[in-house]
Amino acid sequence: MTGFEIYQSKQNALHYVAIAQGDTGATANRVRNSKNLQFLVLVPDDGKPRIAFDPKEAMSRIEKNGFYAFNVTISIRESADG
Repeated sequence: MTGFEIYQSKQNALHYVAIAQGDTGATANRVRNSKNLQFLVLVPDDGKPRIAFDPKEAMSRIEKNGFYAFNVTISIRESADG
């Protein structure tokens, strides 16, 4: 099964970049070798959406731009019970 390599910005913990796992193109290699990004996780391309990551949107952007940049913001919500 193929998937996505997710990299996180070293300057802004909310910024991420995804590339296709195994992509040997110039853009993917620039992401892998960037001094501003660090490898975070592999996400399988099993078609299942995940919180903050949509594999279909990612693949569409990777096919168009060679990478998929996105933000993730997590905030704590208070429950109705207080």
